[in-house]
Amino acid sequence: MLISEVFAADATSNASSIGASFASFIPLILIFVVFYFLIIRPNHKKLKEHRKIIDQIKRGDTVITSGGIIGEVNKVDEANAQFIIEIAPKVEVKVLKSAISEVLNKETQKVAAKPIEKGKIEKSDKKNKNQPPEEISSGDSVIPTLLTGLQKLEYRGYDSSGIAIINNEGEIEVKKSEGKVKRLYEVVDESKMSHSTVGIAHTRWATHGVPGLKNAHPIHTNNVVVAHNGIIENYNLLKKGLEERGMLFHTDTDTEIIPNMLTLYLDEGLSPVDSLFKCLNNLHGSFALVLLFAEYPDALFVAKRNLPLAIGYNCNTVFAASDSNALSAFVERISYLEDGDIAVIKSSGVSIYNNGTQVKRSIENSSPSDFLISKNGYPSFMLKEIFEQPRALNKTINQFYKQYKEVNKKLFSERSYITIVGCGSSYFAGLIAKYWLESVAQVRVYLEISSEFRYSNVKLEEGSIGLFISQSGETADTIEALRYAKSQKQTIISITNTFNSSIEKISDIVLHTLAGPEIGVASTKTFSAQLATLACFAVELGKIKGILGGERIKQLSSAINSIPEYVEHVLNVMQIQHISGSILEHNNVILIGRGSSYGVAMEGALKIKELSYINTIGIAAGEMKHGSIALIDSTVLVIAIIPYDSLFFKTLSNIQEIIARKGKVIAFSDKQGAPFLRGVCADVVQLPDTDNFISPIIYSVAMQFLAYYTAAKKGLDADCPRNLAKSVTVE
Repeated sequence: MLISEVFAADATSNASSIGASFASFIPLILIFVVFYFLIIRPNHKKLKEHRKIIDQIKRGDTVITSGGIIGEVNKVDEANAQFIIEIAPKVEVKVLKSAISEVLNKETQKVAAKPIEKGKIEKSDKKNKNQPPEEISSGDSVIPTLLTGLQKLEYRGYDSSGIAIINNEGEIEVKKSEGKVKRLYEVVDESKMSHSTVGIAHTRWATHGVPGLKNAHPIHTNNVVVAHNGIIENYNLLKKGLEERGMLFHTDTDTEIIPNMLTLYLDEGLSPVDSLFKCLNNLHGSFALVLLFAEYPDALFVAKRNLPLAIGYNCNTVFAASDSNALSAFVERISYLEDGDIAVIKSSGVSIYNNGTQVKRSIENSSPSDFLISKNGYPSFMLKEIFEQPRALNKTINQFYKQYKEVNKKLFSERSYITIVGCGSSYFAGLIAKYWLESVAQVRVYLEISSEFRYSNVKLEEGSIGLFISQSGETADTIEALRYAKSQKQTIISITNTFNSSIEKISDIVLHTLAGPEIGVASTKTFSAQLATLACFAVELGKIKGILGGERIKQLSSAINSIPEYVEHVLNVMQIQHISGSILEHNNVILIGRGSSYGVAMEGALKIKELSYINTIGIAAGEMKHGSIALIDSTVLVIAIIPYDSLFFKTLSNIQEIIARKGKVIAFSDKQGAPFLRGVCADVVQLPDTDNFISPIIYSVAMQFLAYYTAAKKGLDADCPRNLAKSVTVE
């Protein structure tokens, strides 16, 4: 397919030189043949062998999933291509057949099962400056389940990890490791950690103190151990007061003030719950906490303010975690705590308090299938998620038309402007949407960075519209910005990929993307799904406001519906892999674009820098001559996003200015634009011709592909880039 398409394009552009074109194409044929025999064919053979093994799995076999879960097959569900496996007594999870990475033979089972013994799932807590899970049950050791839970949360932070229990002697045992959870498995196995039915665990994204063993969570005194997600903003002042009272500190974290303060209150004779209430009243900031008290070995304590924390129920096991998606694989029912809640979890039940009064929280049915995570044969989650985009886009677009087409027409028809707020990739999605909304719906857009939005203290017009974008629905900066807008009596619309998120709960209108769980830290399918939703939203507003005529509405709707097909085409443009090698030859890369392509350039630069650690910046093409062109010399690579649109020749002029200064340019364009760029640029990647309205989505996928293969060729882990985390739940 690749060869046919390229040859056809060349042939139609110059029919008189077919022979020459074919001769010049021979190297591409050879590359494809080598690629097929070295990569595609061997992988196909491996997948075929893997499917054969999967088909032979039967009830009673012990299996390992690609996510590291080990369990015994209790049922084979052929209709849904799933196995139901038991990972601990009476604790079952559903796993896709394609998620099975290994079947253990009898001898292997004895070894592999040792560090993950089946046992009772205990209450476990996992919280980090990024995330903790907790569990409690009435059976064997909770440790295997805690470790499994940590692996599911690892994409939220992977600087260090740790686990804590209270042993039979009433002493707190803590084991920690630097780096990924895999190392913690080894530490726990080597240390012969005691069994317990209650425990907490944590995987950390560092905020205070270097990401080393010293500052890894859980953090403890002799009486209390805690795992913590969030930031204690007044910890310096509190620490000084505690030190004056003789308390010692052994870490550089803000978290350590919590167990020290609680220890003082316990020594004063307060109960754990009263100690917690008193402690939390002293804390400024947002947090989710899970704690164990040495004198109460059968109980798990949790508390939250402004950050997510959920409790899950399954048979005689209770879990808690700051990521409800991770819980869904373990529980049948789930409950979301509210701000100010403190919960005491025992095998006999859960008691929840708020402001000193016992309260009840609703319990909902959980959907275990929502978090069936597997690489499905891909070398990384990110690459798998890039290839999942056609399906994710199709689902998201169809959902918008079905559920959100009939919006409040009066609300939008009377407003001449919208404020869009987001961070990182979500901000760049808003940047692209700004061009769409202003051109298609004639709605003025004020674009704001979440972390800066509320600091201007500007008075917002009551009833005006604020559109907040967050993949996780838990981005701390965006939540705080939303709360500020809410205090100004704004009408809040949110776009998120996560149901029951904090942002959803405080929004007036929620537009869900249906990208499914995204494990790779760099946004791919969630970003393109955000853009698809925003494109639908822009067209709908244009129709409501009477800006678009019937023919144009039909044209734009057709273009939006064609997005999945065009994305599928981009995923087959193998030249992008080749281009990624050119980036590795440079230490400085600049991406340029005009109009909505400017947003693509910004997002593409972010993807390259966060995955490959190459200094990359995005610039509006017209701004190069206003200072940034001073950077250009023969060592700088420029990537131009230049579809053949009304701005094509202006951007081409900017490219000429760069080349005149010995800069190297690689252009991403289409069939119409490519002839003008060949012979001018060092290389041209030809993407499919599309309606200019949807081109940002198509070109963004190409940038994801480019960034991924650049990282892969450097030997880097694209799923877990350094210093980053999937959901940023601290300001």
